Amino acid sequence: MNKRILSVFTEKYTKIENRLLNKVVLCANEIVDQALAQWDTGATNTCISEEIASRYKLKPISYAQSKTPSGVLTAPIYLMDIILNNEVIFTDWNVMGSKIGAQGIDILIGMDIISKGDFAISNYDGKTQFSFRLPSQQDVDYKNGESNDTNKDT
Repeated sequence: MNKRILSVFTEKYTKIENRLLNKVVLCANEIVDQALAQWDTGATNTCISEEIASRYKLKPISYAQSKTPSGVLTAPIYLMDIILNNEVIFTDWNVMGSKIGAQGIDILIGMDIISKGDFAISNYDGKTQFSFRLPSQQDVDYKNGESNDTNKDT
């Protein structure tokens, strides 16, 4: 089955990186601006910094318990539009308020968004790159996709 690709992009770095960063656009309360995003497969939910919540004049729609490496905390939930690659809009998306601004980022893209598509990371030739495609198109299977594997069962 051929699915229509809504968005596909690759971020490329010149060396090995331990943070996957790119620019996204955030929209709320008639404010539209670019923001620095970090992609995090270890985060269940997408989070925004307290600074973003303040700049966009966001009001919490609810509160939720959040489990972090530092313990459990109660965090505000806001609604925002998130635009990836200037193409795909996640409208009225639930984002959790967080202290991530101290890490120099505005938004942390969690598995709630990553799980909507195909996500791959490579460090080939000493250079990190990551790709995201929406919607999901096919499995990514490195073991079964290798054609020159001499250790394959015959």
